[in-house]
Amino acid sequence: MKVGISTACFYPHVNTEDTIKIISDLGFDLCEVFLEAECEMNYDFCLDLRDRADKLGVKIYSVHGFSAGFEPYLFDKYQRRKDEMEKRFRKMCEAANVLGAECYTFHGLRKTQETLDYKEVAEGMDYLCNISKEYGIKIAWENVAWCRTSDLSFIRDVTKNMKNDIYYTLDIKQAIRSGKSPFDYLKLYNQKLINVHINDAGYGFTCLLPGKGQMNLEGIVKHVKSINEDIPFIIELYRENYNTYEDLKIAKKYIEELGDNE
Repeated sequence: MKVGISTACFYPHVNTEDTIKIISDLGFDLCEVFLEAECEMNYDFCLDLRDRADKLGVKIYSVHGFSAGFEPYLFDKYQRRKDEMEKRFRKMCEAANVLGAECYTFHGLRKTQETLDYKEVAEGMDYLCNISKEYGIKIAWENVAWCRTSDLSFIRDVTKNMKNDIYYTLDIKQAIRSGKSPFDYLKLYNQKLINVHINDAGYGFTCLLPGKGQMNLEGIVKHVKSINEDIPFIIELYRENYNTYEDLKIAKKYIEELGDNE
């Protein structure tokens, strides 16, 4: 069972490159890197980050960008802006490649009242998949409460019109914020699930340390492992969701024990 952690857990108090040592010291050897600024997408920055990770034996499984700033505009009707955002997307894919990542956690379109042409969105997603393939990266489309991917029917309608394979990241807290069960997304994603952002929820909170809430995390872990034993569980919390770094180490052990309970 693979349990990793997102560099986003340390945002905004620790620079991305400095999180790798913390991650290693906590006993993690797997992570998702959240590139928090334009400069962090640069080749030299990513090369240095990869070098730090390699020296500490930390595998960078996935990357995440500050998606709200450019991903929705990859589907824009104003061609100049769309072309500019494609350059950023390519830069993210190149960054993922340099970092040795397997996938790119992708948000895409914001949730709006605009009526969409699903075939048109599917064509756009196919185009982005073709670009990511150039860099050897899989797109892992994530369910996000403020994005179109919170809507299960949207995902179904787009993917049935796609020619390329699309993969998925399940985010538990975002499922709860969307008013849905994580199991609803798991049933839809099935064999195309390749990444899980794990957290707990309950007692009026949507993001808690694993083991501190009321979620059926054992059931989620069991379901995910039944799909593929190699799917990693990436702890992704906000800095206000835990007190000390030791809490993250305890959460890792808790998730591993859930996997051992089967």
